[in-house]
Amino acid sequence: MNQCLAARRFASAVVMACMLPSIACAFQVLPRITDVDRKLTNLGDSQLMDGIGQWVVGNALPMIKSPVHEAITLNALDCLVQAGFESQCLTPDAIRQNQVLLYGVRWPDDPPFGLSKSAPPRVGDCNPKVTLRSTSQPKCWKTLFSDADKTAKQRITVKPGEPAFGPGDYLLYRSHFGDLQFFHSMAAFDGEAASDTVRRMKMWAQFLWGIGASTIPKDRIIRTVGVEQLDRYFPGDLTAINLFATGIVEVRKDLDKVAIGVLLHMVQDSFSEAHAGRNAETGATCEFAPRFAQPGSIRQFYSYAGQSGSLHDHEDTFNALGIQTLQVSPSVVDVSRAFLTLWQEKASWADAEKYFDCAFALENPSTKAGPGPFIKEAETRREAKSNDSNWN
Repeated sequence: MNQCLAARRFASAVVMACMLPSIACAFQVLPRITDVDRKLTNLGDSQLMDGIGQWVVGNALPMIKSPVHEAITLNALDCLVQAGFESQCLTPDAIRQNQVLLYGVRWPDDPPFGLSKSAPPRVGDCNPKVTLRSTSQPKCWKTLFSDADKTAKQRITVKPGEPAFGPGDYLLYRSHFGDLQFFHSMAAFDGEAASDTVRRMKMWAQFLWGIGASTIPKDRIIRTVGVEQLDRYFPGDLTAINLFATGIVEVRKDLDKVAIGVLLHMVQDSFSEAHAGRNAETGATCEFAPRFAQPGSIRQFYSYAGQSGSLHDHEDTFNALGIQTLQVSPSVVDVSRAFLTLWQEKASWADAEKYFDCAFALENPSTKAGPGPFIKEAETRREAKSNDSNWN
């Protein structure tokens, strides 16, 4: 019986592996099933990953499956490719050499966190003994993400003008649908002023720069580090290690790289048209950091909770990236490279802040956030146009 069951599981895994995106046949990119994840499946009282679970990671988690951020970051480091071909930077050697930095770049989309042991989710595939992330508990991750999406849409209807989630809620809920959407260069709710969004982003960047430059101890409780208003978002006893590396012991010695990767994610998201609307660049240089060209100013920030997930994801692809890097200068790669250069030069936050203010200049600080054009009605119109045109 056990041999038969094992054979069925193996066959299921083989079938599902064949359904993975073609890039997975060449080499594994993040997110991937780690050796730690595989070992965890043999422990405890439930099987966390099977063929179905691995398929979920590869196919059913559109928010985290495309390695666009990794490609941008590798291009900004030392990968030389023509604009529009950023995906060519995703080589096994480059990923291996920059593994920890890329973990940080991926972190905002898939932050590890512990499930409540006293009141765990009422989902059969969730094990509170194991840190939750997409690769360790993929079906649980997908279930909670879907619940966060559904709950957020209900809450913003009942209580518009405030975040759907906040302190006390799971990190996955807060970072994608609640008060921590600044991780992704997005507003916490429709109606939030652009000045408030960028102020929170700057608060977050200051903290990340402190960890990246080792001027803020990674074992200090976050609410005590002295970054103004950060305690409102992390009022408990979390340290940077708890926040960025719960259950991920391999990256803790290099938390500076993780923090800079997290910062790069926020920077890069601000160039996605589903996250923020930017004006065209003017050709000017940054007033207080003149060696860097100034990106287009931000016209409006968007909030995710009211958006159509499929329309949003359409802007976080290699096609969207190529269109941007071929036509815009400084591009998202150039701005990522500028922040990396400052970090590698060990610049102080006072110096990095000057470039931050340039990269996130606002057209109008009072502009209110909204979902932008990424709403269900627009999705319906796009589908109708597709049907009329007989597109495949």
